[in-house]
Amino acid sequence: MFRFIEQRKKQNKKELAESYTESSINAFKTILRMKNDWEALKNKMAETTAIAEFKDKSVTYDNIISGLKAIRRLQIIYEFDAHEISNGRIGGHSSKPLNVNDCYDMASLCYDNAEYHCAYWWFVEVYDKNKEEGNKLKIDNSTFITKFAWSSYLVGDIDRAMDVLKKYAEETNNINDNMMNMRLTVWTGKEVFKRNTADDHDKKFYSYSLQKLDSEGEVSNFKTACLNTMDFKYSKLKCRYYHGGRKYLTIGPLREEIVSLIPRMVLYHNVLYDEEIKKIKELAKPKLKRLSIDTNEDISLRKVALFKKHSDQVFETIHHRLSQISSNPTTKIVDRYVITNYGVGGHYLPHTKYIDNDHLINRNGRDAIVIVHMDDVPEGGATVLPYVKARVPSVKGSALVIYNTKITPKKKLLKFTQYGSCPIVYGDKWTLTAVMWLK
Repeated sequence: MFRFIEQRKKQNKKELAESYTESSINAFKTILRMKNDWEALKNKMAETTAIAEFKDKSVTYDNIISGLKAIRRLQIIYEFDAHEISNGRIGGHSSKPLNVNDCYDMASLCYDNAEYHCAYWWFVEVYDKNKEEGNKLKIDNSTFITKFAWSSYLVGDIDRAMDVLKKYAEETNNINDNMMNMRLTVWTGKEVFKRNTADDHDKKFYSYSLQKLDSEGEVSNFKTACLNTMDFKYSKLKCRYYHGGRKYLTIGPLREEIVSLIPRMVLYHNVLYDEEIKKIKELAKPKLKRLSIDTNEDISLRKVALFKKHSDQVFETIHHRLSQISSNPTTKIVDRYVITNYGVGGHYLPHTKYIDNDHLINRNGRDAIVIVHMDDVPEGGATVLPYVKARVPSVKGSALVIYNTKITPKKKLLKFTQYGSCPIVYGDKWTLTAVMWLK
């Protein structure tokens, strides 16, 4: 047992290194291994064992499911195929390959939610890897073959379904009534399905994986923004050094980048410094909690912490600095800061309200939202406004200000200022979010 622990210490040192777990796939694999290791150890260790303190901190089933869903979203949004992901090739970065049981978990996630095109391609990976790895699939083989054949049938690949059932019968020399009935159904399917749709783009099943978006059009807009394939650009955008008439910024002006004119979106660089970011993360980590209400699909891997300016000197400093950003001298920053860590493959679908009732920092409306990025995210993780075709990557220390009210006799929240965060492919994303009032 102690030899096992020493082996895992060495592996943990490698896997918990920042450069390794920046890959969403590697991070998910590490979570899986931690759960498997725990299952192997928890019934054997004595109370005096050095790891006994972790008995109430094991990886949960919800963590695993959330990780699987995150991988599925990466597939949909960035058009990664199952073969690329299973072999550790994703988004130009090398990750640890998924084994046959990991692939089966992905296939089952899709299958159980009627995403049969997705299930089909993951079952193909399971079928191939099970042969390569020497039949290491832990699930009963007849269950796998039934799901694989049925998925093949439903996407119109009748030949594959027939071949899988035939080989299973030959290898086991045992086929039950259910298998016989399935073979008959598949065989008659040749007259039902006019073509194989396995290679078709799986638009039909977006509703589950991105269920908070109201239509296929919203999914398409979000996807287009994350892929950065938008074809619209403003012709009068500019960059400049900004001091806004403020004495505080005259000596050290901010670099200002105009992102959008309508709605007005401005990106300020070097708003936070490395030491401040380090301090904020240190303060936030012990307080990070899951959201109390599931307002944005599965959120168990994304956590938040709340602070006010008097919580620590660093928030006093940031409060003062953010109040200098607007050229309006009556600008007020609401004394409520939400620190968010997005977790493995984290995302946030387009929205106008922020998070949930416990963390709703714009309960009575707002004039602008300020999103301060605390990490460079090499791939994915951009803040997007799909309706106005705007995309802003996460650059460490930068602050994005989105002005989202129409100045009329009565202030009105602009619906097209819905913003979201694209799924993270590679990297870790932390943000500080605040609300700005313009009196």
